[in-house]
Order: sequence, then C-alpha cells, then structure tokens
Amino acid sequence: MSPRKRNSTALTKAERRIEGMQMINPQLDFGNGLSIANYNNKILEMRDKLTAYNQARAIVEKTYNALAEAERELNSLSEKMLLSVASHYGKTSDEYGMAGGTRRSNRKKARSAVNQTSISAE
Repeated sequence: MSPRKRNSTALTKAERRIEGMQMINPQLDFGNGLSIANYNNKILEMRDKLTAYNQARAIVEKTYNALAEAERELNSLSEKMLLSVASHYGKTSDEYGMAGGTRRSNRKKARSAVNQTSISAE
C-alpha cells in the first residue's frame, strides 16, 4: 500500500486566491511585502516543501516495508532453527530449552473451567 500523499488546503486556497488577484492586476503591490510576486514566491516555497515532505514520507514507507519484510524472514528462520533443534534433540531435551523452546516437562498444565470455579469459591 503506497502512502497517502499529504495535501495542503492552505496551498490550494492560496493558488486560487492568487489567480483571482492576478486577474485584477498582475503587478498588484500594496507595499510592506504584500505583492503578487512575494505571494507567488511563498506559494512556490510551500509547494516545494510539500513535495519534499511527500517524497520523504514515501522513502520512510519504503524503508518500513523493507524492515517489516526482514523481520518476517528472521522470525521464519528463527522458527525453523528451533524446529530443527527440536527434531534433532527432541522437545524434552535441555538443548531445546537452551535454544529458546519451552520443554514439555516445563509447560504448565491447563486447568479446566470446572476446577478453576471450585478453586475460586474456596
């Protein structure tokens, strides 16, 4: 799944607004930095930053997907390694426990629901 690109409502609004202002006068200038040229520069700056953000987000998503795949592969290999130890030494062996498996003799016995009810009533 590709990452959803971020959009900016402020950028969309500014682009519509500058189009209307340019229809009034392409050289519109109110002084104190309030000009079509300055406004357009800020719009272009925002567009560049939004593009950079979306590109960085895509790279992060790609890296995350690669990490998740590597994790799945490692988990699969870990499971195969443990199963190989089990098949070679047995699930009751010390070696199986040393490899990270839970030996059958160390497993807790599951209590039935009837026994748990009578124990908690005492």
